[in-house]
Amino acid sequence: MAGFFYDDLSWQPALDKENKPIYMEIVNALRHDIKRGVLQPGDKLPPQRELADFLGINLSTVTRAFKICEQRGLIFATVGKGTFISSDVLVSEATTTADGTSAPNLIDLGMILPLHDKDQYIIEAMRHVASGPDVEDCLSYGAPQKKAADCELGVAWLQKMHFSVTPEHIFVVSGVQNALAIILTSLFSAGDKIATDRFTYTGFKNLANMLGIRLVPVDMDKDGMDANELRRVCRSDKVKGIYLMAECQNPTACCMPRARREQIAQVIRENGLILLEDDTYAFLNNTGLKPISAHVPEQSVYISGTSKALSAGLRVAFLAVAQAFRARIDLGIRNINLMTSHFNTEIVAHLVRTGAADEIIRKKRLEAQARCALAQEIFEGFDLRGTHRDYFRWLILPPGVHGRDFEAQAKGRGVNVFCAEKFVVGSDFPFDAVRVSLSAAPTREQLRHGLCVLRDLLTQKPQGEPFII
Repeated sequence: MAGFFYDDLSWQPALDKENKPIYMEIVNALRHDIKRGVLQPGDKLPPQRELADFLGINLSTVTRAFKICEQRGLIFATVGKGTFISSDVLVSEATTTADGTSAPNLIDLGMILPLHDKDQYIIEAMRHVASGPDVEDCLSYGAPQKKAADCELGVAWLQKMHFSVTPEHIFVVSGVQNALAIILTSLFSAGDKIATDRFTYTGFKNLANMLGIRLVPVDMDKDGMDANELRRVCRSDKVKGIYLMAECQNPTACCMPRARREQIAQVIRENGLILLEDDTYAFLNNTGLKPISAHVPEQSVYISGTSKALSAGLRVAFLAVAQAFRARIDLGIRNINLMTSHFNTEIVAHLVRTGAADEIIRKKRLEAQARCALAQEIFEGFDLRGTHRDYFRWLILPPGVHGRDFEAQAKGRGVNVFCAEKFVVGSDFPFDAVRVSLSAAPTREQLRHGLCVLRDLLTQKPQGEPFII
């Protein structure tokens, strides 16, 4: 190429062209150079044509390799800017599952747990179901009438989340993560694009990457996803779906107001998007608003689980599915689950019938509110985002304090938090932040101590070792 010097290339991989296929050699070389630190999050890659010239191969080979790298979450392309190493690429799969097992001997402000001190209600319900005359039915495959009863239970549960549907809309699955896996495999294929918030739930990111589904980030403001930005993304990218958590967005703790929900619903209608609405934290009732799915019921799959609201051991979630998607979702459930545990659904049913579910949720709201007030008091003067009743808050770090470094320094002081890099989608990284869980620490005293450690780190701004994975 006239006037072009290969020394100017930002990445010059060494390939063994005897190994076939060459495009996988490029993929492996990119992953290897990321692990070695040759490539860092946010680094810009050479244009595909220039890289193809440097390697002496066809442009189509490089294009194919980049597509695979993008599907695996290693790189991200931005129209008009180029291709970049993903901001979360240094985060291993084990640590991006943010609700996984915490390291021992740490005050855990990373995981989001469902306040386990209310589990005595669950234990009593388990005993009641286990001693009942129909317990043997819980150990067999489901009959049609059992499914019908579960659907009625789903209707009652969703009413608590301000969403009214009829039983034929309801499907019962084994938790929210299971629901997401079923929806993605049933309604989407490798290469499809789904719009998400700039920062989003890691469990959804991991599933999409594993299935080769590309997530397209949409910028947010204080009210959540920007409707105009979503409309722009729909014009520039062939987006098939959208994933949202309108009531309490994980990780930013943003609650979307009514006007913004209506605006987003309008863009969904205009572009024929499939809405995946994850309403995991609606039970906290921060706004009391109807979900976005209520505005576009013919284009949505709405998810509400019991694990955070009641108990982590109750792996039950209810889907409200639009008519157009029911056959595919039904097939997906049959192929992936076959059935959801009737023992679990009977426990949930007993809790709902007796009013114990409402009492558990009431007490968890009060505890969440008290913990939020504690966090607000300790972080007075800092940018701590969220509402008055959340299981977690989003702490914006001061200039010069970076998320990965802060997470490592906090861990060195005995506190576990999750940096924003674990949640970011794409290459752009608008600011540094950490998600601070308020629900994992078993007592308010432990929570106070952990929060004070974080505050002191921000105040003192200690210099730690570089964060290396």
